[in-house]
Amino acid sequence: MNAFLENAQELFDVARADRGADHTDFTLLVRPDGGLHLIMESPLSLDAAAIHAGARTAYRVTRNCDGVRVTGREDARQCIIEDRRPTRDLLRDQVLYTVAGQATFPRLLE
Repeated sequence: MNAFLENAQELFDVARADRGADHTDFTLLVRPDGGLHLIMESPLSLDAAAIHAGARTAYRVTRNCDGVRVTGREDARQCIIEDRRPTRDLLRDQVLYTVAGQATFPRLLE
């Protein structure tokens, strides 16, 4: 496997193993000189962030309640590594209410 895919896999493994944070969103850019540039919660697309920083390689790591996703881009190559959690049940198997008993009302007209 090449360095581009190995780095994406390592980022994915670390993000998936992190149990402390509920939500993570950052972009990691690798500049031509080998320097790293980290942008937390970047409003830019992955391509735009890479162009802005002059980076040849870019990764976006997103971790939330739906799962973990790493998107990578280097020149013409792209990769996506994703681990989705099962969707939450909309209809639960447990009762959310109980009936206390029948109400009795006095008869007003007799």
